Amino acid sequence: MRVRIRFEKTGIMRYVGHLDLMRFFQKAVKRAGLPIRYSEGFNPHQIMSFASPLGVGLTSEGEYMDIDIKEQVDSKAALETLNANMVEGLEIKSFKYLPDNAEKCMSAVTAASYLVTYKDSKDDACYVDNILELKQKFFDETASINIVKKTKKGERVLDLKPLIYRFNIRVVDNKPVYDLLLSSGSTDNIKPELVVKAFHEFLGLPEFDELSLDIKRTDMFTGESDSFISLGDIGQ
Repeated sequence: MRVRIRFEKTGIMRYVGHLDLMRFFQKAVKRAGLPIRYSEGFNPHQIMSFASPLGVGLTSEGEYMDIDIKEQVDSKAALETLNANMVEGLEIKSFKYLPDNAEKCMSAVTAASYLVTYKDSKDDACYVDNILELKQKFFDETASINIVKKTKKGERVLDLKPLIYRFNIRVVDNKPVYDLLLSSGSTDNIKPELVVKAFHEFLGLPEFDELSLDIKRTDMFTGESDSFISLGDIGQ
């Protein structure tokens, strides 16, 4: 039987890469005594998969991994035992059994939501008084948002507009807060910093520095744009 685990990654753990995170969870699941299944062959490994990896430096309150276990355990007890084996910056939020026909989280992701702010209130974007009006011109009133995206094969022109499902801005303490819902997954994985960079270019601001942003992923979703379902809402 397969289980979906939702967890938060915050604080100092934002600087831990995906491979190290995988190794940590492999050890944590073992220490927690969960009856996880192993693959067959000469080099058996735990049957564990993660949804879309989180970039280094980003935080999240909506990360997911699926594991296969040999026998059912109490969900509440498993959640508590796993949390007892976490470190500061990692917290298990849910432990749910998946239906037999559920798609693995790794391949199910089609969208992800983010909150993006500026680390420094002196950032140029914080001085754009009519930023909400300009946001409408950039996103709401335009038919396309063309950018040049670098890939392993070179560069290509990409229209971001159909891949941005939500682009909202609110101003908190004189700083813009971006509320984004973007295409995610293996086909068109759109990073929030790419969207903010395109907006900066539209505003005519100086060269964009990705390190100026504080990015938090809030959730991941599956399905189509008119019927997204949180990965955390699947199972029981």
